[in-house]
Amino acid sequence: MSDIPFTVDLHMRLLLSLDRGHAVQRAVAAAVRPGARVLDAGTGSGLLSFVALAAGAGEAVAVDRHHVEMARTLAAHNGLADRMTVVQGDLSQLHLSGVDLGRRFDLLLAFIHVNNPLVDEERARMVHEVRDRFCADDCVVLPEAVRYRAVGCDRLDWDLPTELADLDDAAGMLRGAYGLDFQPLVDAAKRGVARSASRPESAVRPQWRSPTTMGSLRFPREDVRVLTASHDFATFDYTGPAFTGFPPEVRLTIATPGRLSGVIWTQELLCGGQSVWTTEAYSPLATPWAVSAGDEVTLATGDEWRATNVLRTA
Repeated sequence: MSDIPFTVDLHMRLLLSLDRGHAVQRAVAAAVRPGARVLDAGTGSGLLSFVALAAGAGEAVAVDRHHVEMARTLAAHNGLADRMTVVQGDLSQLHLSGVDLGRRFDLLLAFIHVNNPLVDEERARMVHEVRDRFCADDCVVLPEAVRYRAVGCDRLDWDLPTELADLDDAAGMLRGAYGLDFQPLVDAAKRGVARSASRPESAVRPQWRSPTTMGSLRFPREDVRVLTASHDFATFDYTGPAFTGFPPEVRLTIATPGRLSGVIWTQELLCGGQSVWTTEAYSPLATPWAVSAGDEVTLATGDEWRATNVLRTA
């Protein structure tokens, strides 16, 4: 699945999500030890480095792939440039050239998750790799863990088979209108359908002032009929010794009869054992099917799901 580009205006929208920003701000300030050396992975605007320095950190090294000049400008503008080094680089192949690595980092700020499990599994792997390469043995990582839960549901506002059928109809319309076969284009559009429906609309709506619920981004419940309890799926624990990815399947027990058309994944970023940021993503079933109370459903979360966001029975 493709990554999500963090543009300047997206950074603005994230900063204006004040409830989410304040929750993370409090967690960072609480984790800083006096004189700590901080590695801010995916710094964006530089906000978390600024918070750490204001809370007593001795130095911050901030890394991002994009917009590093803006982070440098903001650091200088706020009188923090003498304690903050901004490095342009990709975390997956990070080289901190020009940075003194004689002392490893005491605090790793790794708020690089984009609220979609299909992207964030690889990002979780990167957090472990950066921690092991650059951080002290007693380094604090924030978030300390990312937890995922799964809920089986019937999504009422959107349906995968219907949209695929509409695209098949479109192929015929294009052939009739232009006398040409656009099937490869239609097939490419079909491959992206499930991915495009994975996030709540409000996550991508072009607005400057995000709603106060941005820190808990959910699918509207009038658009979803929940059929199961919340099931634990996976936890990425950054205090643990090594990275472990998602399990190969998710198991659900049906509590309410109905039409199972997909799974809502709840992602929680944990700091100090508390959730500071909760978001939802959605994966449709390839074929919705009728279920009864007490049914056990096992869905495959292997390579096909990672590539398409589509679930099938295991």
